[in-house]
Amino acid sequence: MSRRTGAAILAALLAAGTAQAQQRETIAFESRQKGQPVQVTAEIHWPAAPGPVPALVIHHGSAGVSDGREGRFAREIVAMGVAAVVIDSFTPRGVATTVQDQSAVTGQDFNRDALMALKALGADGRIDRTRIGITGFSKGGTSALMAAHEQQVAAAGVPDGLRYALHVPFYPACNTQYDRPRTTGAPIYMLLGGADSYVGVEPCQTYSEALRAAGARIEVTVFPNAPHGFDGGRPYSDPRGENYAKCVFQQQADRSWVERASGVAIIGTDGRPIQGGLAQAYAGCRTLGVSGGPNEAAAKQSMEDLKRYVRQHLQGG
Repeated sequence: MSRRTGAAILAALLAAGTAQAQQRETIAFESRQKGQPVQVTAEIHWPAAPGPVPALVIHHGSAGVSDGREGRFAREIVAMGVAAVVIDSFTPRGVATTVQDQSAVTGQDFNRDALMALKALGADGRIDRTRIGITGFSKGGTSALMAAHEQQVAAAGVPDGLRYALHVPFYPACNTQYDRPRTTGAPIYMLLGGADSYVGVEPCQTYSEALRAAGARIEVTVFPNAPHGFDGGRPYSDPRGENYAKCVFQQQADRSWVERASGVAIIGTDGRPIQGGLAQAYAGCRTLGVSGGPNEAAAKQSMEDLKRYVRQHLQGG
């Protein structure tokens, strides 16, 4: 090999490495942490396609971002020609996990992250703002579901004309249920495990009926015998993990909020929290002990389902 040829090969390898590095980019956007402002980050995995491109937001669960799940999903989505946007709701807040303490990053703040990410992406000219979808797992699945609610969108200050075009929640917690819920009209596909003891199955099945009755475009798939985290790599169990599967908070016609099983009111008709109400409700419905694990059939089919939804609603195929 000549010196000139070797130099050309080295230059090509360096250029390829630079191009590969440029395919990922970290962005930051403002959200909240228990009432205080915080800069949350997300990593955009760019496809090798001319812009503006569609995008899929990927929101992690209570164990945080992992290459085995969020990274794997991002690679699959990018290969389709869609930008994958992996939110990290924990690291900027100094949190590693919320399994044993879900209040470390509240559901309200987590849900807000998903909508603030939408605002940031909608302002990026490299992304088609009309073709942004969201998927997520467990805690992130909940944010993917709640981002379809106009009540949540308005509270986050998302501008008119900017909405997620697709919602694919993997095994979310459906423990916040609006009375006559108003959704954005974008399609919702819930993917649930039939043997899920972490968040349960019935609450999402029940709420999906209420959403459908209120006009939502929603479909629910239950994978038989699949536990929580059926798309993961290994079984897990934590006897100290907080379990809210029996806690379902429903908005009443008078706009108050009540825990379904106990009847304990947590928010009054004036929209203000009732002192001691939440603690009393949790005392009756919260338990300890969570577990889950992979299910090969559900993992394979759910990935194919997600890709089909992306092709249909974000790529127009």
